[in-house]
Amino acid sequence: MAVYTFDFYYEYAGTNINTETAGTFSFEVDDGQTLVAGDEVTGLLNGSPVQVIYTGTTPAGEPFFQVISNGQNYFLSNNDYGIGANQVPAHDADPFPVCFLAGTLVSTPGGAVAIEDLAIGDPIMTSDGRVGSVKWVGRQTLIPAFGLAEERRPVSIAAGALAAELPARELRLTSDHALLLDGVLVQAGALVNGTTIRRMTLAELGERLVVYHVELDDHALILAEGTPAETFVDNVTRRRFDNYAEYEALFGACEAGLPEMELPRVKSARQLPRAVRERLAERAGALGIEPAVAA
Repeated sequence: MAVYTFDFYYEYAGTNINTETAGTFSFEVDDGQTLVAGDEVTGLLNGSPVQVIYTGTTPAGEPFFQVISNGQNYFLSNNDYGIGANQVPAHDADPFPVCFLAGTLVSTPGGAVAIEDLAIGDPIMTSDGRVGSVKWVGRQTLIPAFGLAEERRPVSIAAGALAAELPARELRLTSDHALLLDGVLVQAGALVNGTTIRRMTLAELGERLVVYHVELDDHALILAEGTPAETFVDNVTRRRFDNYAEYEALFGACEAGLPEMELPRVKSARQLPRAVRERLAERAGALGIEPAVAA
């Protein structure tokens, strides 16, 4: 049983915060449960029970609810937003970004570096042997219990699942993040086979997780655990990242999005080329990994 507690609760209408209250709001989520929009939850508001309907969350894991008794809309946070117009943070029922999980090693001229340790201006290797420069590293904190249905959970790719020693270690990334396989950008979710490539369980993800994305000056391929993987392209708004204010301070709010690489993209398993599917099956047989226990 996971208990989530927040220090502020806000009543809002549209994009305007009407009231801000410093006080504790907490609620429980059963282990393995994922809240989806429309779920009813019993919360404790300063110790008193209140029935609410979950309606969504911000990318930073700030949940939004509607109180059943009066229909008022609230969101919870540990941040002091204040009262005013256009203060309500962006939120929806499915905010999951396209990112690597913390601990992923990426190739640089000086060796492998954990993605969370990269900084603006650091050199980074691309899959074609060029040395690029990190323009920005987006960071986002997520609470898996909020709106993260099984088909949206991050994907774990076992070492050697794609080819011999590829990836070099387990590679963990979000479902829509693409890898380059046989000249095609293949989103991780399209590769899932339940054994060597699988969706991570809520128990593995924990109550909170942090994901990262690297942006270069162009949409490119870097090496994540030795595997060619796409860099950030602004088809999912940067505003979803916790540190968007840093980006805006450096580059402004209205910079045009990056053009995508001119490569075909596979978004679902049915689009996966037969040669890739057969190779994944061969690798799974060679590795002999048993299916993970769902949670």
